[in-house]
Amino acid sequence: MKFEKTTQYRSEEGIVFNLSQITLMESDRGRLRELHFGEAKRAHYQVNSMVVDMYDRMQARNLPCLLTVCISNPLTRQQADAINTMRGNVAKGIAAASGGVAGRVGTLGGPLIGWASGAVVTTGVNWYLKGALPNLHAGDVLVSIEGEVHGGIGPQRSVVTLVIKV
Repeated sequence: MKFEKTTQYRSEEGIVFNLSQITLMESDRGRLRELHFGEAKRAHYQVNSMVVDMYDRMQARNLPCLLTVCISNPLTRQQADAINTMRGNVAKGIAAASGGVAGRVGTLGGPLIGWASGAVVTTGVNWYLKGALPNLHAGDVLVSIEGEVHGGIGPQRSVVTLVIKV
């Protein structure tokens, strides 16, 4: 197990992330549970389990696997509001694009059907995405774990995220 980098960085919204990059080999699999992520506080075991699951998902075998773990400091109210605003904008954008396509296809049945199908799809997709994307609150901690393996049939990459609610 080789620690490549441990640093902090600040996002545009002012969120401070603690970043750790670790290169693992197959022989290090058993020692993954020894890693301690103090920034996760009470959810340390959950983050540790996600790291082990990510390594297992990558199926690196004898190739080196680079794991990147990012854990934010607890969010302030302003940071949580900024992310929630972006969440709403993303949901609206995807819903509008989906509704536009449905409306175009629906015009094959006539202009009224095109308008109705576009409106229904836009509303449905927006409603679904707002439920699927989490609302953040002050004190929440964001966790992102990325695995990367080069070699074999080509580069593989996988990412999992977690919101630790307070």
